[in-house]
Parts: sequence; structure tokens; C-alpha cells
Amino acid sequence: MALPVALQLFSVRDDMEKDPEKTLRAVKEMGYCGIESCNGSYGMEPEEFRALCDSIGLRIISAHVGTGDIIDDTEETLRKYKTLGVSYLAIAAFWGDYQYKKAGYDEMIKRLDRAGAYFKENGIQILYHNHAWEFKKADGEYELDLIFRDTTDDNLLPQIDVCWATTGHGDASDYMMRYDGRCPLVHLKDFHCKGTYDYEKCNFSNPEGFEFRPVGYGRVDMTAVLDTAEAIGAKWVIVEQDTPAFGLTSLENAAISRNWLRTLGW
Repeated sequence: MALPVALQLFSVRDDMEKDPEKTLRAVKEMGYCGIESCNGSYGMEPEEFRALCDSIGLRIISAHVGTGDIIDDTEETLRKYKTLGVSYLAIAAFWGDYQYKKAGYDEMIKRLDRAGAYFKENGIQILYHNHAWEFKKADGEYELDLIFRDTTDDNLLPQIDVCWATTGHGDASDYMMRYDGRCPLVHLKDFHCKGTYDYEKCNFSNPEGFEFRPVGYGRVDMTAVLDTAEAIGAKWVIVEQDTPAFGLTSLENAAISRNWLRTLGW
């Protein structure tokens, strides 16, 4: 059974800045039934933004936030996103001293663990959204796996981005299976590059000719990814495309992704 499909609004960020309502209505007309915010409530009060999405028929399932929002501004972040009605908050990445085993990591991860438990008690699950660099190894294991191991009782769960899992691990579906039952949201992101792609030789930098593509038009085995998302118990899949391709607009690329998924019954 196909999972519901949402759009990460980072994909259409320029349109959201210009006209949020028009953009959200276009997203709904494409066939998306949910959204993931990347900019809070887009200059509106949370109540206003939620009412707008409700009126259009789009569920705000999650949002991307910074680590500081979770550990330094816990109560306000909880209030805001409870008002928006999200079930998940995903940390977009650990930056600067918060990266794995850098100066601020150990203290940050302890605080994040406590905050994650608090958010979970209040109905919001904290997630971590990977890029490629977390697939560097420490003591023979991926830093990404060690990050999840450093928190307890599922206070931090994966939001696997299949583009970066492909460029970092080589096989997104294979990596997703590590988190069977523990990966509620899967990011569908596709890419293209020139020539034969060997992830082990990319050294965590983009391969030659790298560009983002609509879902189903790149190097990621999206059919396998979708099958695996169902198999591991994911609740939603979320389309994300960092920059548009084919000389088309961001909204046109988002529509191409949704139409490709529809050909598979999604």
C-alpha cells in the first residue's frame, strides 16, 4: 500500500517567499497531501499558517529546525510546532562545533537526548536528517550510526535522505534497512552525475556533473527505495529537490516528481 506523499517546502522556497498561499495551492493541486516546513510559519503566526494549510487540505507533518531550536529554545519551539500540529521535527544537520566529536558535540548530544525525551512526551518525535558527510567512518562505523547510538530510547530517530545515503553509502535501500521500524519519514531526493558513479571515490564531495533531479529521473533506485520505505514501516515519504533541473521552475520540477510517483500508484 502506497504511503502518503509530502513536499519539503525548501524545494519551492522562492515561491513560498513570494506568495505562500498561491504556492501551497499549487502544491495541493499537484497531488501532495502534506508538507514539511523549512521556515517555520513563513512570516505568519503559527495559528494563521496552520489554518491556511487546513483550508487548502495540506497537513503540516513535520518541519526542519536547527539544533539550537531544540536545546536552547525548547519551550518556544514546542509551543510553536504544537500549534502547527506537526508530529516530527527534523534537525537539518549538526553544524560547526556540534558535528560528530567536535568541541561541542558531547555536551550538545546530552542536551539533545534530554530534549528529545521531553518533546516525545509532548507528542513530537525529534529526527536527524542526514547529508553525505555523516557517512565518514569512526572506528569502522558510520558517524551517522554513532550519532543515533549516542542518544537513548529513540529520543532521536533517522530521517534518511536517499540522495545522500546513496552518495555516502552506495545503496540507500540497504542503509534504510538498518533502521527497520525506526525511520518514520523518508526523504525522496534524486540526483544525476556524469559517467560511472563510484561512491567510495567521491570522498564525500559531489561527483562530476552532479545536479539534483526530480524523483525518478536520476541515479537513485527510487522503486527500491519506495518498496523499502513500506517494508521498514515509514509513515510518509517527502519529496525534496534542492535546486530545479531541466531549465524548469521549482514548482514544475515538484510536479514532475509527483507525477512520476503517481505512475507507480503513489
